[in-house]
Amino acid sequence: MTTLSFLLSVFTSSSCFPSSSSLSHSPISVSQLYAGKMLLTSDSACDSENIVLIQKLGTWRCLVNLEVTRDYNCRYNVAERPSCYCCGELHNYTELGTLCTKFCKREDMKNQQPRVGQQPIIELPFNWGEGPDRVELEELEEVEELEEV
Repeated sequence: MTTLSFLLSVFTSSSCFPSSSSLSHSPISVSQLYAGKMLLTSDSACDSENIVLIQKLGTWRCLVNLEVTRDYNCRYNVAERPSCYCCGELHNYTELGTLCTKFCKREDMKNQQPRVGQQPIIELPFNWGEGPDRVELEELEEVEELEEV
């Protein structure tokens, strides 16, 4: 294992949400969540700042834009997760737990319109033809508290 690979494995998580989060670990594969949003690093449309290590696939991939890259890093990178919040919707599934449809950086919160309830980044699970059991937004009180930090 190269030094770079070792360091990246230390700073990235193989789970969708760290255990300190109230959101559950996602059993949904990365390739399903980001279907159509991952390119090969050799693709001419790939911007080098959007290249991430997809640990579950054991390979580097390029995500289609910075917004998707931010979501991916918030979702999978343990070091990044505390600086993020759910700016999409919280979809609750009996089998899958709670799944955030889009993550944003707290530092960008003042510029987010709307701050919560934004269009999903990820592909939502099929859930056997049913929608989620419940859809919620991050509570505004929590979002306002984050703004003061």
